[in-house]
Amino acid sequence: MGATPKEEIDRQHDAAVKLVEENMSCAPKVNRGEIPLKWKTRPTVEDPYYKMIIKTEKLSLDDKCDQSETADDDSDVSDPKDGRSATPSNDPYRYETGSCISSRGQVDISHIVKLLDEGCQDPAAVTMSTPAELKSQKVKSRSNLWDEVNAANNNVHVVRPSHDAWGIKKIVLIFCDDFLQTVYEMPWWHMKPDMRKAIQPVLDALNVDPKRVVRMLFAALPPGVTIPVHHDTGAWVQKTHRVHVPIVVDDPTRVLFRCGPIESMMQRVDCTPGHVFEMNNQGKHAVSNCQDKYRVHLILDYVDASFHIDERIKLSPGEILLQTRRSIDRQKDKGKRPTPSFMIIGAQKSGTTSIYDYLSQHPLIVKAKRRETHCLDWRWRTDLNTKKERQQHCLSFFLERELRFHPSCMTGDSTPSYLFDSYRCIPRLKQVFSHEIKFIAIFRDPTKRAKSHYEMVTSEDGTPEQIKTRGEEWRDMTIEEVIELDFQNMKSSGMIPYWDMETKTIDMNIFREFAGSKAEDDAFQLYLKNHVPMNTGSHSLVSRGMYELQLRQWMKAFPANTFLALKLEDIKTNGVNEVMKKVWKHLKLPQFDIEDDSAKNTRSYKSEIDEETKKMLNRFYEPHNLRLETLLGSEWASPW
Repeated sequence: MGATPKEEIDRQHDAAVKLVEENMSCAPKVNRGEIPLKWKTRPTVEDPYYKMIIKTEKLSLDDKCDQSETADDDSDVSDPKDGRSATPSNDPYRYETGSCISSRGQVDISHIVKLLDEGCQDPAAVTMSTPAELKSQKVKSRSNLWDEVNAANNNVHVVRPSHDAWGIKKIVLIFCDDFLQTVYEMPWWHMKPDMRKAIQPVLDALNVDPKRVVRMLFAALPPGVTIPVHHDTGAWVQKTHRVHVPIVVDDPTRVLFRCGPIESMMQRVDCTPGHVFEMNNQGKHAVSNCQDKYRVHLILDYVDASFHIDERIKLSPGEILLQTRRSIDRQKDKGKRPTPSFMIIGAQKSGTTSIYDYLSQHPLIVKAKRRETHCLDWRWRTDLNTKKERQQHCLSFFLERELRFHPSCMTGDSTPSYLFDSYRCIPRLKQVFSHEIKFIAIFRDPTKRAKSHYEMVTSEDGTPEQIKTRGEEWRDMTIEEVIELDFQNMKSSGMIPYWDMETKTIDMNIFREFAGSKAEDDAFQLYLKNHVPMNTGSHSLVSRGMYELQLRQWMKAFPANTFLALKLEDIKTNGVNEVMKKVWKHLKLPQFDIEDDSAKNTRSYKSEIDEETKKMLNRFYEPHNLRLETLLGSEWASPW
């Protein structure tokens, strides 16, 4: 949802002034209790019931009144004769008129007003100065809580980009990041008993313990300013109750605060000082200050009693917070998270591009400068002599300097050749990065992987750089010829003594003795050294499907709990978001639903692999797949 253009805001403000002049009536004050969080799982405009109403309104504007054209395929509601959709019977109160607003009480706010009086009506108090710049200035009055210099020195400065741009002054008492991982209590909350005492009547009206409050601030809306129609975004919205309390309102009839499930159904809320009301901020809402003075509201968000907050921190006066749109970190924690945090190491042609794209949709993940850095294989700098030089070379592929300031965020590499080329990559990785890195490996049916690998390398689609990187060695070879070549290379390296090149069968007695042995590891290293060049991708068609052999090298070098193994087939069977739940847990990131779950880097090829070759590959891979199952545990049972 992009920023609303100034012309549209001006139009909405003019319309609001007109409604005020016409004395638009306020909705009745009805105490509906807490607005259930199950009503806030998505923006109300995305609810099928309200989507139908929006469509009906649009058709009416186009003079199309045939109600049969208004039904959404995914709707569970019907069309009554009045042209609006029938209320769903499974949750009727959710769709009552005014269900987005609940009047929770009326309280005495006189003690709050006294605390906020000084500087409340001072104009132009909001600047775009940094906290460091504000802290360098002299505080004129410690009792003027609206003064940014005072806040930066004796409280903690918080940035709210849109509100700051509109000139909205603020006094922040409690704040949290978008994912509710950490709640920060500001000095003017935990060190000012008079502030807590003044606000307690509001919490009493809500029957809410202060420890459940995750955001609390005073917002002063300048005269003549409109916050346009919108709904709030961020993971916190679905998990919190939003409450407003008008504090300083010179003339409530000149303040237009509206809220509703869709724009056409927004109702006016009574802004009499002391009116404690909850609103569904997943619904559409807007506010216009048509007075000639600042309007002040107390705004707070609280969680259900059952919600667990990981960390609640009392900040010291003058602390500096480092913010992105979705994260908040203390300056004292700068550099706490080393780069990179994760690596998708393989397997090639198994969905690594898709997994990286899904990861990058998380608000706390920052893309690398290149998705596949290859800094540990063919971009490795042999001309650099010191560990520091090589480390800086590898870090140059990431936004490492920027990420130092935001340890809640992370970045990572996605180079699928790393899994296979352990002989070179593992020692180099240990040389340049000493911190713990989380590894992700995704696998697919190895026979299908081999076919996809061949088709990619021999395809003429792609950029000139991609075509050059793939190499030309396989261009005039059939897939059967390439398969035979790789078997010969593995055989000559002593890597598959159990494979009969004539009968295309495995001697299981030899396999059981050889697989997992030092002799196999040594033969694999010899194969990598002799048959895996860095200047082409035309190699190792069959051996890349020997997943257990490759992954074992990595799991011997790094702790088992740093690895997450995924199956490409699970994405198709269980869905992207179900698979990504495992990824978020592995990276210790808050859960997040992927919006764009389409597969990435997929191509349609016409070539086919003959049935006998397919059976032969399946026969070869079968015992290797069973070893992978043994390595990864029961969750990996019967992968293909």
